Amino acid sequence: MASELLIVSLLSASGAIGCGLARRHQARRLSGLLEARSTSLEELQGLQATVAEQMGAGSFCERVKLSAEIVCDGPLQAPWSGEPCVAFMDTETELVEVYEETTNTDANGRTTRQGSWQRRDQTLSELERRCGFQLRQGSCTLAVDPEGADLEMETVVDTTDRSNAGGSTPRWGGMAGGRRSLGVRRQEQILRASGSVFVVAECSDASGTLQLQAPGESGLFVVRRGGEEEYSRSLRRWRRIWSVSAWALAALTGVLMLMALA
Repeated sequence: MASELLIVSLLSASGAIGCGLARRHQARRLSGLLEARSTSLEELQGLQATVAEQMGAGSFCERVKLSAEIVCDGPLQAPWSGEPCVAFMDTETELVEVYEETTNTDANGRTTRQGSWQRRDQTLSELERRCGFQLRQGSCTLAVDPEGADLEMETVVDTTDRSNAGGSTPRWGGMAGGRRSLGVRRQEQILRASGSVFVVAECSDASGTLQLQAPGESGLFVVRRGGEEEYSRSLRRWRRIWSVSAWALAALTGVLMLMALA
């Protein structure tokens, strides 16, 4: 009994550590959001011109946040939906079940076998593409390099093809038992090449032209629908959830340890 309690306590301790790390991640994102300065495209272009005149081109760099409209002259075309977009991710996953068998021997030496079908999905393929685009506020535009950005994409395709479902094989991946397919799931997520977005990024002219990009050092780079207030609420909510979970699992770990040592 004590050994079982110790194992469970170790699992809960691992969960507490994981929740603590997730909480710290959300806290860092919130800090990055608060540290970025609210601005406009017109102001950024004016500041860059002033800095370039005084210190030379390539000297401007600032972490900013703003809302603007996406503009893209040469958008990507999502393979499955055909939607014009500035980013897409296509994933094919085979939905499978594997028959797993366990052997148990009781105190009298009698052996019994038990088996069940366990879900073991496999990713067959994953394709992601991004292209540069611009943000527009009135008559002002500014380029965005999306590499390294946390993009909020929407799901436009989510289907499951069950035409080949039901087949089974005697062995799979070195496991005893069988394997049967439940079908193939196709998912496509895109960031449309239009509409308003909220962006937190580094604005720099180091590449030769002024653009929004990933920070040179660690920092927040986000492109998402909605606004700053909505994003801030989401980060604060998840920070609270992970914090409460971490403390609850830590308390559970302490109780289980005491019970195991008693």
